[in-house]
Amino acid sequence: MNDHEPTPSVQPARQTTAYLKELFSQVGFTIDARRGQNFLVDLNLIDLLVRSAAIEPDDVALEVGTGTGVVTERVSAVAARVVTAEIDPRLAQLARDRLIERDNVTLVEGDALASKHRFAPALLAALDEALAASPRGRLLLVANLPYCVATPVISNLLARPRPFDAAVVTVQREMAERMTAAAGTSDYNALSVWVGAQCRGEIVRVLPPSVFWPRPKVDSAIVRLDLEPERRAAIGDLARFHEFVREVFCHRRKVLRGILLRMAGGKKSEAAHEAVARAYAALNLPADIRAEDIPPDEFVKLVTLFPAP
Repeated sequence: MNDHEPTPSVQPARQTTAYLKELFSQVGFTIDARRGQNFLVDLNLIDLLVRSAAIEPDDVALEVGTGTGVVTERVSAVAARVVTAEIDPRLAQLARDRLIERDNVTLVEGDALASKHRFAPALLAALDEALAASPRGRLLLVANLPYCVATPVISNLLARPRPFDAAVVTVQREMAERMTAAAGTSDYNALSVWVGAQCRGEIVRVLPPSVFWPRPKVDSAIVRLDLEPERRAAIGDLARFHEFVREVFCHRRKVLRGILLRMAGGKKSEAAHEAVARAYAALNLPADIRAEDIPPDEFVKLVTLFPAP
């Protein structure tokens, strides 16, 4: 099906709790809590998720967690191509049935991640093929992300040579607040720096447990991230930056100077003291500053100034 304009016939209003219970009963499907299977059952919020992505006709969309295909269905009505991954073979089959006429959808059955820090080769191959087929389009991550994979999916995409141009996803509220947190706040951590050094972020809507089935124990949120290429380019070595930030935030409550001294060779090393002193002087950092008080762009400068191990 090549018509990407949404029509009522391809967007049936069926994603209520009652509908899902009946559908799953018919096919003998039972919820697997280990896989973070919480289905968004408010169609207005599903539409908000898709609408907030501002998808254009040439865009390629990536979805992790196809579920029954309700988000995929809406995204594929407006995007050039959609690559979607579903780990549960039972849900994958339900989604295939729902999307049978959508020839711009590639459904990858299996785990989206080969490991915590690496995507599955099958998913990357499908994504590369979709991007090659629509070279003028942006790459958008649009998904109701399973809680258990949200952080590695977003972190790993930002580590790739071709990251997303924008991401609009539902995640735990706590994670949304961390990704959009400012320095000096209680939510600010390594993820805040990694995302904040590359993206402009905002929380679109906080979602209560009642809009999901089964109900999670915590609030969720729709969050939008927009890549800022010039800020990303300033990082240089992404892998080194990522590792540096994670190492520093392992000791976030400690004074930064001591952490950097240890990373540079130890307190007994004269060269380490000189390196730390140069970095502090260049950035005009207070002697007692902690990692949690340094904004993402200052972290980028710090890593650039600090010698590699």
